[in-house]
Amino acid sequence: MSASALKPARRWPRYLAGGIALLLLLLIGSVFALRAALESGRFTPRIKAEIEAATGYRASIGRIGLALGLVPKLELRDVTLGAPGADKPGLEAPRLAATVSLLSLLSGGIEVPSVEAEGIKLHLDPALWALPATERPARDAPATSAAPRQASAMPHIGRVSLRDAHIILAGGRDIEIPGLTIRNISATSASDLAAEWRFKGIAFTLTGTAGPLFGFAPGTLPPLGALTLKAGAGDLGWLLPGLRLEALELVAPPDGEARLTGAFTRAGSTARLEANLGPVGKLPYGFTGPLPMEARLTSGDASVTLSGAVARPQALADGQFDLTMDVPDAAALAGFPGLPRGLRGTARLEWRDPQSISLPRFQLTSPALAATAALTLGLAGRPNLTGQIEFTRLDLDALSPAPAPAPSPARPAPAAPAAGDGRIIPDIALPVAALNALDAELRLAISGVTSRNLPQAALQTNLRLSNGALTLAPFNLTIPAGRIAGQVTVNAAANPAQFGLRLRSDGVGLDLAALSGALDGLGLRGRGEIAADLRGAGATTRAIAASLDGDLGLALVNARLEQGTAMEALGALLALLSPASQRLGAVELRCLALAFGATQGVAQSRALFMDSAIGQISGQAAINLRDESLNGRLDTNLRVLGVGLRAPVNLGGTLAAPRIGVAAGAALGQTAMGLLGDTLTGRIATEPLGNLLGGAGRNAEADCAEPLRIARLGADGAAPAPRAAPEAAPEAPRQGTPALPSPVQDMLRGLGGILGGGRR
Repeated sequence: MSASALKPARRWPRYLAGGIALLLLLLIGSVFALRAALESGRFTPRIKAEIEAATGYRASIGRIGLALGLVPKLELRDVTLGAPGADKPGLEAPRLAATVSLLSLLSGGIEVPSVEAEGIKLHLDPALWALPATERPARDAPATSAAPRQASAMPHIGRVSLRDAHIILAGGRDIEIPGLTIRNISATSASDLAAEWRFKGIAFTLTGTAGPLFGFAPGTLPPLGALTLKAGAGDLGWLLPGLRLEALELVAPPDGEARLTGAFTRAGSTARLEANLGPVGKLPYGFTGPLPMEARLTSGDASVTLSGAVARPQALADGQFDLTMDVPDAAALAGFPGLPRGLRGTARLEWRDPQSISLPRFQLTSPALAATAALTLGLAGRPNLTGQIEFTRLDLDALSPAPAPAPSPARPAPAAPAAGDGRIIPDIALPVAALNALDAELRLAISGVTSRNLPQAALQTNLRLSNGALTLAPFNLTIPAGRIAGQVTVNAAANPAQFGLRLRSDGVGLDLAALSGALDGLGLRGRGEIAADLRGAGATTRAIAASLDGDLGLALVNARLEQGTAMEALGALLALLSPASQRLGAVELRCLALAFGATQGVAQSRALFMDSAIGQISGQAAINLRDESLNGRLDTNLRVLGVGLRAPVNLGGTLAAPRIGVAAGAALGQTAMGLLGDTLTGRIATEPLGNLLGGAGRNAEADCAEPLRIARLGADGAAPAPRAAPEAAPEAPRQGTPALPSPVQDMLRGLGGILGGGRR
């Protein structure tokens, strides 16, 4: 064979190598061209259109990048997805990245070593994901069911990782997800799960197995392995002030019974939770029940136990549980409120469907408390609570923590500054926001209420709560002193919350002698009629007082003033007018009328009048409830031991430290002139003391009528006993004093009146 014939056969390796090199060159060139096209944004509109056509949502992609190599990485920046017309996207993804193995593509498989996402924000507000009917993608059902894909043809993902993600709930609460990892996602083996997230400052972790995640039937869940959920220590003050979670763990095996354990602390007390939740891991796979459950919460010797079963767990229907409570020693639960010593409780909880849960039997008993209730909670739409609650024993002193005894110092300690800010109105926060959580229609009956300052009390009312507006009406309070009826309203939906109070004592009023505490210290005896129509708004008691509007009145008829705070104030007033005056004994009160009208926290007196056996006091006063400052003036027309005391008295200071003052010259001048006029006319010697009160001939019943009507807020009531009229006989001349002609006497009487001795 000639050399020329063999020469072409020897050249084919060169041609093959050249062809392969050309293919590689074309492949590399195509990859670089694809990279350039992606990064230039040439394919971005098409990718965006494909996403919108498949989902119906509006999408945007900021930038697409491709990192070359045997395992190229595709990266998308600033991806958003959301409903058309929404004010912001429902999904925000600053970075999405995925790697794909080229060797697996050449061998006919799909292997994705990693999928990464950073900084994702997923908003769960339904308004951001609501699609109009015209925007929903059409999904035509295939004529024949597609043949299942073989496991070898399905992709394999080595790792899916999520970092620094946030899930924003509909109410604005944020679930932080520092990291989530799923490894070995395929159609042939289970995947390993590891996730951590934070909610309200508490860290949660989830570990376990699931899968295979590819290849299971559509509409079903993949098989789940053993899962362990743990929660770390954190603050639960949003549930109960001062409550803290120490630990919580849920272990849920795929076939066995799930177990929940945890610990909570508050004010030094620790409560431990142990619960058996039954085979909850079977529920996703058609387990029909019944599903038994039992939970026990203990702290020291105290315990709360809940046991029962759900007959139809798939529908969460036909549940019945019994609850028992035993608190032999309240000290073990010092950090948990409302649990008195020796408390026993039983209850039955049941429901036919998840829309309505009933508490047909509920009973609490202890030496300080006895209560029963029958309640139904409706969950269809807005939660609604109906039923009745009755207390037959309520010892407020026993339920209140006893004050710790003050240690006695070994030697006298220097005087400490007074605690507090010197104000009478306490600054107490009123947490009424919980009223927005549900609606309610309840009948409340409370009897056997006792305390140090209230020996016996009872309350009956109907509670109506709708959209944050609470009404207690009719509000009937019965105490040993009498009965008070009215209405209480709270509107927690307003900002700030609004409060209203309308009260009026029944019949002839309250027996002041039957009251105890601060009112008893006043030294008032008799029956007092109270009336109130007040409105205010704010988050604290002081804020409500600073915005107060309305009227408040107190009316007393035929009462008596004995030793007490009010008598001390009257004695100080007499000492100011006449330093030589003696201490008074009991003083009969024909009437006492106090009424104040408030406007934006400033209370102005509308009636301030007292008619007594020693004379009359009237005047005006203003109280600024914002700073509790006091300002006013009293006009006195008194007579003690034949001496007329007539002078204006100024009021100042604060409610906690009131001050009274008078111009000494004016007081002495009016008193002296009144005494001179009485002496010259012979009235002190010839008239009884009763006829000298407030000027001769004054009618106490007529003087009291209008102030009493104002103090009763316009209502009618009892009138004081009329004062005995003076005798009509002519005045007898004083012995040893020459009788003056009648015109002279009349002139002197007039002079005395002008100078302060007559009617003011």
